Amino acid sequence: MTIYLIRHAQSAFNAVYDPNKPDPMIFDAPITALGESQAAQARIEINHLDLANVMVSPFTRTLQTAHLIFGNRLPFQINATVREQLCNSCDVGSPPHKLARVYPHLDFDHLDDCWWHDGEKDHRGISVEPHETLQERADGFAEFLRREGIHSTAIVTHGNFIRALTGIQPENCEVIKFDPH
Repeated sequence: MTIYLIRHAQSAFNAVYDPNKPDPMIFDAPITALGESQAAQARIEINHLDLANVMVSPFTRTLQTAHLIFGNRLPFQINATVREQLCNSCDVGSPPHKLARVYPHLDFDHLDDCWWHDGEKDHRGISVEPHETLQERADGFAEFLRREGIHSTAIVTHGNFIRALTGIQPENCEVIKFDPH
């Protein structure tokens, strides 16, 4: 199985986040100029890989990263299962109709209006996703990959999701070969 997990490029949230300070409240954060150069480097790194598909989380930072790495060379499948664990403001997404305006060539019709975690809100008004919920989602996704025989696929996703799948905490735009077996 040739599956590669790619963490998104540096986002505006990543650039300013300090766990000892209040959440900077940057919702669905876009990538930075540094993120653009990270994606350009990843494009070089994946150039030799035998890929036929790209699966992408619906967050702006992953959509931008995937576009910079793959352009229009491969079909994109938007998959909310590979979204980030909701911990901070950047992990609150944009509704499908807004995403479709920015990315009219991609299909968001299968997404719910709130495709990110939705539960009890904390003092910031954010529904933090429990680690157990993230792990169940990651385990279910690995089972889906096995059951469907997914291969020749890059998955542009997030750090906590990759860690739940692999135990690895990746750097921005790090490419990790993944075997769901």
